Amino acid sequence: MQTTVGIAGISGKLAQCLVKELLKYPEIVIRGYCRSLQKLPPSISQSKRIVLIKGGYDDRENARKFVQGSDVVVCCYYGGPELMTHGQEILIDACEDAGVNRYIASDFAVDYTKIPRDAIFPKKSAQIVMEYLTTKKVSGVHILTGGLMETFWSDFFGLYNSDNRSISFWGTGDEQWDLTTCTTAAAYTAALALDRNAKGVFRFRGDRKSIKDIKGIFETVYGIPLHLKQKGSIDELYQTVEESFNMNPEDISSWAPM
Repeated sequence: MQTTVGIAGISGKLAQCLVKELLKYPEIVIRGYCRSLQKLPPSISQSKRIVLIKGGYDDRENARKFVQGSDVVVCCYYGGPELMTHGQEILIDACEDAGVNRYIASDFAVDYTKIPRDAIFPKKSAQIVMEYLTTKKVSGVHILTGGLMETFWSDFFGLYNSDNRSISFWGTGDEQWDLTTCTTAAAYTAALALDRNAKGVFRFRGDRKSIKDIKGIFETVYGIPLHLKQKGSIDELYQTVEESFNMNPEDISSWAPM
């Protein structure tokens, strides 16, 4: 039986991994949504199994065109408060209007069920969106994979410095990180997108390691030291994030990596 999967934010890295996983199934067709179709690789832009719709996160008309005919919509948005909350509410409204039964929310890293009510925004978008879904006829799905491995090691995250072989961290270094590669996270997401009975919260992870664990593995594999640089306590981290967020909530690069 043919299944149509809508992917919002199809130009992103995780979304493109999801496309590759979905296209392994011959009965799948995809509807993609993004602001700039020019950013898409030929494997997506030229695929006969993918229909692309151009539009912004706040474009209700094109959002409705995008979700039309989908069995499930997967949101791969990543950005500031307006995108992550209002942008997803627009997609959910469009799904309800079009009779789309299920919506897989972003983001995939944060367990919204454990977020305190007084938490600052960077921890709350998934909570806001999942609560919004309870007011709709669309069933919410939240997939939790922990941090994406590629982001963990990237310059964006700011943990690893390849020039001096060091990891900068907050806390004691014993805190456990849930980490999953983009490819594996996409495979989980594809499987749940195809399972029409999948609703609610699903938790997967590729591995779990502390900074100190990673140091030991690095030194065993490469035979050279990995230096650890403590930046402060967890409480100091929260304070720093909150201050950065309050100064400019839409400048995601200033607070999201922390």
